[in-house]
Amino acid sequence: MPKDTFFNLPEEKRERIIEAAIDEFATHPFHKARVTAIAEQAGIAMGSFYQYFEDKKDLYKYLMELLAEKKLSYINSDMV
Repeated sequence: MPKDTFFNLPEEKRERIIEAAIDEFATHPFHKARVTAIAEQAGIAMGSFYQYFEDKKDLYKYLMELLAEKKLSYINSDMV
C-alpha cells in the first residue's frame, strides 16, 4: 500500500505516477519492469518514488487493488 506521502500529492501527480506504472507494466513483465522508467515517465525523482512506495511490488499491488475496485464498481453499477 502506498505511503501517506503518496496520498498527500496533488491528484494530477498521483495520476501521472499511476499512468507511468501502468505503461511500464503493460509493456514489460513484472521482473523486467523498471522503477527508473516509471519515475522518468512520471517526471519524479527516484528518491521520491521510494517516499511514495516501499518498492516495485508495493506499487504493483496497489495497481491491482485499483483495478479490482474499478471492476467491482462497474459490476455493481451494472446490477442497479
